[in-house]
Amino acid sequence: MNRHIMPARTPPVDPARVLVIVATSQFSGHAVVDGWGLAPGSFATWDLVSFATNAARTRSFKRHLIRSLRRYRPAVLVLGVPRYDGTRARGLREAATQLATALGVSVVERPVAAGRRLLLGCLRGSNDDALAERISTGFFPELANFRNDKQTIQRRYRSHSFEAVALALHELVARSPLSAAAVARNDAFAMGLFNTALAESARRHFPDNL
Repeated sequence: MNRHIMPARTPPVDPARVLVIVATSQFSGHAVVDGWGLAPGSFATWDLVSFATNAARTRSFKRHLIRSLRRYRPAVLVLGVPRYDGTRARGLREAATQLATALGVSVVERPVAAGRRLLLGCLRGSNDDALAERISTGFFPELANFRNDKQTIQRRYRSHSFEAVALALHELVARSPLSAAAVARNDAFAMGLFNTALAESARRHFPDNL
């Protein structure tokens, strides 16, 4: 790895800040969530489809990741395992793990299914736009403009980003239930398994108060 692009280790800006990447060989979803909400500019898709070789794709992915770690300084990097995993996706997660570990950032892997179940109660909702609808209605209305209920390239382009947000909420519930409750709107508490998971996490974190 090029030592000139390696920053010094930096502490997280927020102990509850979660950075999630759902890495695939075409479009990698990215989101950062903490107790203040969705971090500005963090709902993003990294377009990796145009690269001719796996090496070029990985270099671009790592450049994106370094910039993100520098900018957002998360407490943890969550690598989402897509529903249709493959060799290239696993290679990107391995590269991300090595890079983040070298920077002193904790790394965990979680299946994207965990985030979908949290908000939908199952893997698939009533339509292809169900997860995006739950996220924009229950948590971040600013993402409503990115929704697309039709089977288009644009919806595919954003789908992993919405999965990244869902997985970030899943991790926030587990790590900091008060932060998760703070970013939830009223509608969120009736969604999927969110309220149940929040209550269970609160009991673990605050056993003497509940």
